Amino acid sequence: MYKNKDLAPEVRAKDLLSKMTLDEKIMQMNMQWPINKFHQNLVENNGEPTVTPNGSTFACPETLETVDDLQDYYLNKTRLGIPLLCHYEALHGLIHPKTTNFPQTMGIGGSFNRENVRKMGEIIGRECKAYGVRMVYAPTIDITRDPRSGRTLESYGEDPYATGELGSEYVKGIQSNGVASCAKHYIAYGVSEGALNMAPAHVGEREIREVMLEPFKKCIDAGMMAIMPSHNEIDGIPVHASKKYLRDILRDELGFEGITTSDFSAMEFLGERVHHIAPDKLTIGKRCIEAGMDIESPYPVGYGEEFKQAILDGEIDMKLIDEAVLRVLTLKFKLGLFENPYTDRELLKIVHNQEAIDLAREIDEESILLLKNDGMLPLNEKKVGKVAVIGNNAKDTNLGVYINPTEACVSFYDGMVDRLGEENVLYALGCNPLTYTDEMIEEAVETAKQADTVFLVIGDCCFKKVGAPGMEKDDGIKYETTAGEGFDTHDLNLTPSQQRLFDAITALNKPTLLVFYGGRPYALEKDVEKVNAFMFCWGGGEQNGIAFANLIFGDKTPSARLPISFPKSTGSIPCYYNHKASARGYYKDRGTLEKPGHDYVFGSPEPWMTFGYGLSYTNVEYSDLKAEVLENGDVKASVTVENKGDYDINESVLMYVKALWCPISPFVKRLRKFDKVFLKKGDKKTVEFTLTDEDFSYIDEDYKTVKHNGEHKLLVEGLECSVKFE
Repeated sequence: MYKNKDLAPEVRAKDLLSKMTLDEKIMQMNMQWPINKFHQNLVENNGEPTVTPNGSTFACPETLETVDDLQDYYLNKTRLGIPLLCHYEALHGLIHPKTTNFPQTMGIGGSFNRENVRKMGEIIGRECKAYGVRMVYAPTIDITRDPRSGRTLESYGEDPYATGELGSEYVKGIQSNGVASCAKHYIAYGVSEGALNMAPAHVGEREIREVMLEPFKKCIDAGMMAIMPSHNEIDGIPVHASKKYLRDILRDELGFEGITTSDFSAMEFLGERVHHIAPDKLTIGKRCIEAGMDIESPYPVGYGEEFKQAILDGEIDMKLIDEAVLRVLTLKFKLGLFENPYTDRELLKIVHNQEAIDLAREIDEESILLLKNDGMLPLNEKKVGKVAVIGNNAKDTNLGVYINPTEACVSFYDGMVDRLGEENVLYALGCNPLTYTDEMIEEAVETAKQADTVFLVIGDCCFKKVGAPGMEKDDGIKYETTAGEGFDTHDLNLTPSQQRLFDAITALNKPTLLVFYGGRPYALEKDVEKVNAFMFCWGGGEQNGIAFANLIFGDKTPSARLPISFPKSTGSIPCYYNHKASARGYYKDRGTLEKPGHDYVFGSPEPWMTFGYGLSYTNVEYSDLKAEVLENGDVKASVTVENKGDYDINESVLMYVKALWCPISPFVKRLRKFDKVFLKKGDKKTVEFTLTDEDFSYIDEDYKTVKHNGEHKLLVEGLECSVKFE
């Protein structure tokens, strides 16, 4: 019966489960990794591997033949013919040398463009399917509230509503091509103690429900097929072992029906390596299966031989095993793997096509932030003269994390050469992210002196290697990584090497544009005062250099807004915008070294630049904000936007809700609607939003979501209007 493709996936899965041995069931709960070694074993033993074949793998295998050989073995040479499920990374593009690289997720968050995220997901989905990858560890929908985390740039930002809206569009896009989306990291991963990876999250249940759960709920409602729990613990219980979060809330409350797959080694980490809640492998397996973990990655620890024996001995309820395996099988049937698990040679023909390339550039143009401009930009390419492109990120392909550069990538330097010609673009490295020599600084200064305009291109280095003096590792390669998973920081200032270069270049008093590639917000307020313009990129796509040129020379106007607030100093964290009224100090007497005050004595808890901030070259005016409560209780709101400047723009219109009072202390404001509107110069449009009970709700004393029937304000770009429910 399970081979009948006309039956529902759930029916086929139940029939197949009834025919499986215990060994075959446990295989579906484990991962085959590394996959290329398994393929080699398969070939060397004439199609009869000497190692246990498991049900999933984490890989985009080296060759198409690797995938097809393995799937042929699983489908045709195992007893029940259960295909392999290939998991891999595709946060902003499948990691493969021939696929499309899109901009980093945080930048996409600042674009506020649902349509482009959906299109990107569709392209990534078909490129995954072409290479046989049928489940991806994306989107990352953590709510990041401590920018010191090395994983800050993986998320869509600090706002739960925007994260949920954009994350769910990614889910819809990628799953439209028969590739499962596995959202991560469930839950509260972006608020770890000290911003350290895997550290405890000190959050209460109300904050989890009000803030952290919203994007996961939206992705579940969008049909998301898989979820990856987070490495962290909440109130002493690691999420991978939490019945409360994996069963009671995720499945019973949110209605999630897909699979749970562990983060890499996260189940093993329950033991002595990290959390110390399990003295042995069997305890790990018991805790996780009882909590609701379906698949362990990347190799069996908790779900190994001890686990199997405990099931045979009756120590573990077989019902728990059947539930987990049934979910895995159902997913495989839903993806059509039993009919065709192979690579798709027809889709390969349109991998990295012009549509994908153009979209990567367009998303980059809407993701790059303009955060200061004294009138320097846009530049006239016919009058700019010679430019000096200086800095450790000038010639690098700064794609961010969970992506690898391909030959198609255009660096910032390449983009300037393409626009101005090589004879008009001077270059000097200046420094590495962490190291420099006096000779490197001197060369950069001499280069800048020869130019009319300076582009200082510095910032983070994400999982990169450099060839200049650096930190030696055992393999002899010099690493200077400053951001990415596991590269958390205590300091949000320029590194000493970059500060040395920055000071030397700005001392020349040349017209200077600071271009910063950042994996996190940085506290650069005093530095930015010394430059004429400041542009920030979270990690560009493959067309990043072209996108920068289009923005700098005015072919496009910047439209990105901050998806996360920038602090004044490392000590002023947290600084997210949607805080409670008491969170930024009572006295409002901000101090300085010259005139000490209250909260803080020598500073301010307010951010340097807050969520939603961003400059452009044109002048968009907002007017006529109004709202009407409809008979069904919904609110119809509208605002007029008019482009009174000289440049066309894709404007992000953001609407916030502010409760004037609430039985549970309210946020100062919350983003509840946004839209992207294209305005030619002179255009005037009315943007309409419909707000529902959800937009005026709060979590009550019993942790239930209820509508607040008091008075609210709707806020848009300095305008406000009242909404009151009786």
